[in-house]
Amino acid sequence: MNFLLAKLGIIAILPLLTSARSWYDLGIYGIYPTEDYVSFGMKSPLVSIAKWDDSCNCDYTLLTPRGSWVRDYGPMILGPRGGLVWMETKFGVAMDLKVQQYNGENFLTFWAGVNDGTHGRGVYYMASQKPPALPVKANKAQLNSSYDVVHVVSAGNGLEGDLHEFKITPEGTALITIYEIVSADLSAFGIKSGWIYDGLFQEIDIATGEVLFQWRASEHYKVEETFEPIGWTGRIKGMAFDFFHINSIAKDPMGNYYVSSRYMHSVTCISPDGDVNWVLGGRRNEFEDLSYGAATNISWNHHVDWHDNDTLTIFDNGATDEIQTARYSRALLISIDSVSKTAKVLQQFVTPGKYLSQSQGSVQILPDNGNIFVGWGHTAAYSEFTADGELLCDTHFGPSLFFGWGKVKSYRGFKAPWIGRPRTPPDVKMPDKQSIFVSWNGATEVASWVLQGASPEHPQFMNIGQIPKDTFEARFELGAEVDDYDFLRIAAVDLDDDVLGYTSVVDRRSRKMLSDSFVPLDLDADAESEESFVLQGSIFITSFFFGVWFIWRFRRTLVERASNYYRSYCVNKNTSIGFQPIPTVEIG
Repeated sequence: MNFLLAKLGIIAILPLLTSARSWYDLGIYGIYPTEDYVSFGMKSPLVSIAKWDDSCNCDYTLLTPRGSWVRDYGPMILGPRGGLVWMETKFGVAMDLKVQQYNGENFLTFWAGVNDGTHGRGVYYMASQKPPALPVKANKAQLNSSYDVVHVVSAGNGLEGDLHEFKITPEGTALITIYEIVSADLSAFGIKSGWIYDGLFQEIDIATGEVLFQWRASEHYKVEETFEPIGWTGRIKGMAFDFFHINSIAKDPMGNYYVSSRYMHSVTCISPDGDVNWVLGGRRNEFEDLSYGAATNISWNHHVDWHDNDTLTIFDNGATDEIQTARYSRALLISIDSVSKTAKVLQQFVTPGKYLSQSQGSVQILPDNGNIFVGWGHTAAYSEFTADGELLCDTHFGPSLFFGWGKVKSYRGFKAPWIGRPRTPPDVKMPDKQSIFVSWNGATEVASWVLQGASPEHPQFMNIGQIPKDTFEARFELGAEVDDYDFLRIAAVDLDDDVLGYTSVVDRRSRKMLSDSFVPLDLDADAESEESFVLQGSIFITSFFFGVWFIWRFRRTLVERASNYYRSYCVNKNTSIGFQPIPTVEIG
């Protein structure tokens, strides 16, 4: 009987063990599975799609993967099904990558700097999608400059910008979070003279850098209102107590600000004058909950945003690394009536796996279809739901078995359209004589790749083959069709077969790149240079052997002449300056 049950159990789990997705989520491919490339020097996450619906097949996913198992930190754009589109590592750890509008133009924005795992000190980058004003040239790629940083925004009043928020308003201002260590009375915790991380936010004019508004949590909240245990913090400046933990800011058309406080379990609405209008959740909750507690029992929350009809989106974590106050994390859509002081959950968004994310996270209402996109923060996943709460797509960029570890995470996750036109040319590499690989980091308009060849006898490049661009990197198999060509390059073309850019030229014999650009006339010059080198080498070798033969043939004559020279010149000259020659002795 036991044997039969064991056999049935094995049969039941066998389909799971033979599923690639199951192997992935068990960590068989590693804690951070990655895609390796031949032509590109960085690694991107290898994702696993737990659930997919074709309605998710639009726009790009914006992440900032990090964690102890992530090698290449930085902002990253992935395709709808998780394939790499663009990544950059020169900024180091980046946070909060999203597409925002400023003065009617789209920008990639993100924070980069130094972080201690909880707070950050850095600046905010804005990379333009608009091509610069350059002289018109034949190569389209030279006209475009996506990913060029055109604005760097810093905090004002001598402070440094925090990693949690950089939100551009329709008025051309930026809302940013700041953490400042200040002295404070912590008598409520038995510490009379202590130190806290004060939670601030500023509104800054992007064009001028002027601080238009600043708000400070310690002026409106008492430290004893926090839910965060003080532990050993607060006693010295180097270990300040984070009692408020500001992590998002939003603004409505009336000028009111909405602040998320993780450690107060609350959302605070602040007037344009800086006064507190109302508080949702936490110890100061002012709202009657029409959803039987589901709207006001938020805890350890992140990313509050305001939307039309006085609705809020909130990422409700329900846990920290040490404390769990909910069974799972939720993305919430809440209706607020600030007059009657009532709150109601319109919808909550939860995956069947009921992810519990101990930190970070984001909620986004997609403008085109009203779907809800959720980045699960500490949990290496992102999901898309219908407005009614139905899960459409769920993607993992780390195995679910290790979600609780936080070894792979992305502070937030967003989805947005983007047109990428990098200034740099496509990358190419020929690892062996049978294949050549090509990729173009950040290019979004490439429809196909065209392999081209040329030779000294036929310097005009000719098309050899064409393949569609289905993934980040493409591979051409090289056969007899390239035998007539000494030099290869690959052209990136769009849907209209217009050339967007060329790779460097590769010498098919040596498999080395010749130059960034190839001019056919250079082939003749190289040939002449090679002939000149051969001629010079022949002359050198002939002269060398002739010299050796000449010395050997006339060695006695040369020795006698050298001896006579020594006697007639060197000896006499040396004697005149005190040199005593060796005396001669006659024998016989």
